[in-house]
Amino acid sequence: EMARTVEDVLARRVRLLFLDAAAALRAAPTIAALLAQELGHDAAWQTQQVAQFGKLARGYLLNK
Repeated sequence: EMARTVEDVLARRVRLLFLDAAAALRAAPTIAALLAQELGHDAAWQTQQVAQFGKLARGYLLNK
């Protein structure tokens, strides 16, 4: 489906961010690793993706 970012997968494709933001935060590193492997990105990209998604996802947490 041409998913390119952690946000794209967890928010738009599987909608986990909207259903359970805490679970989405826990899944983010795994999704980043899978995307990096498939798209040929390095560890720095993975770290950046997890950080960016974390910043977004924290706004969806009920208990901040």
